[in-house]
Amino acid sequence: MSQHGTFNVGRINLTLRQHRAAFHVAIWCCICLAAMDFAINIIFAYPQNPTIRASRLNAYFEYGRSTEGQLRRMTRSNRALTAPITLAGWYAPLQIHEFASKKANNPIVTIYGQSHSVNLANALDRVSDRFTSRSVGAPGATSNWAYGAYLRDRGGFKSHAVVLTFQSSSLAMITTLSPITWAIDAPMPYTADRFVIEGQQLRVIHPPYESFDSYIAALSDLKKWSVARDFFAKNDPLYDPLIFRETIFDHSSLFRLAHRAYGAHVIRNVRQATLDQSGFRPQSEGIKVAKAIIHQFAAQARSDGSIPIIFLVNDLGYSNYLLQALSPVLRADKIPYLSSDSIVSPSDPHGYLSDSHFTTEVDNKLARALDKLIAEGDIVPTLSHNQAKAVN
Repeated sequence: MSQHGTFNVGRINLTLRQHRAAFHVAIWCCICLAAMDFAINIIFAYPQNPTIRASRLNAYFEYGRSTEGQLRRMTRSNRALTAPITLAGWYAPLQIHEFASKKANNPIVTIYGQSHSVNLANALDRVSDRFTSRSVGAPGATSNWAYGAYLRDRGGFKSHAVVLTFQSSSLAMITTLSPITWAIDAPMPYTADRFVIEGQQLRVIHPPYESFDSYIAALSDLKKWSVARDFFAKNDPLYDPLIFRETIFDHSSLFRLAHRAYGAHVIRNVRQATLDQSGFRPQSEGIKVAKAIIHQFAAQARSDGSIPIIFLVNDLGYSNYLLQALSPVLRADKIPYLSSDSIVSPSDPHGYLSDSHFTTEVDNKLARALDKLIAEGDIVPTLSHNQAKAVN
């Protein structure tokens, strides 16, 4: 054989050895990753009992599980055995906190929204001698949930003043039907009304289920759950089957981490299309729906003889973009409002706790401002707590 032929054979043999070595490396990498994946699932196993709170490390490696996977993991038909969060936030029945205290005969102020709303109601009870506070809330509730709660509560209870809460970090979710489509790390199963603008009118789309029992009935029946899932896919713009649907890859901790990164990317894009830390988009559906809800809420409250007030929660780092986005309808309809940036700067971390809530001092200042706002706008006859019960 010629020297040239020998050289070619040598090159071929070298290439084969390189490919074989690369193949072996790839195989061993896969084996190591599989072993690591298996070990993580064993060492940092998530508690099987949904009533037990997981450690931070266990929760970290659980992040990224599909929405369906999380719902099935946390839900039990027995209320004593299900995760407490699965029982919260339902329209049927509404979770109402009334302060039956020394101020029981004072005019009533009802605040609708999420935990910031509940904290404001608690603070109003602490600082006000003129009003009795009452809160209707759900954890992480969006403004469409709050408005849906007001509509249900309106028929059986009358307040001197009614407060509807809007929060900058969740405004983009005002077009959703449930936290199960956007709270990817902790999808709470309660549902909300979905409002859409048709012409000049605000139309409501009611969720496929509104109570824990109805949710259980759907989740435990494949056909009913398929119908509910299709309803979310059709009416909730944040529904994403890649995030929502349960798959075999839920069993992989490494895949779950990659899955969570994808979900975070989707949610970030949704926020940027409505309102985020760089500003708001006035032509987005979320902003338009928020304005329409405020307009209709104020008209309904006034027709009931109640004072409508909008509570704007400006999250840390969001500036006062929420006020800028909604001020046109507030000015046009002459609606009283309380914006948190008048009390604490959205760029001052000292006014916020690590969980994003306001400090007790800020809540008290907001409550005093609300007390003053209601008193100054006291243009309707007062309704005492006992009188309101008589209405029922």
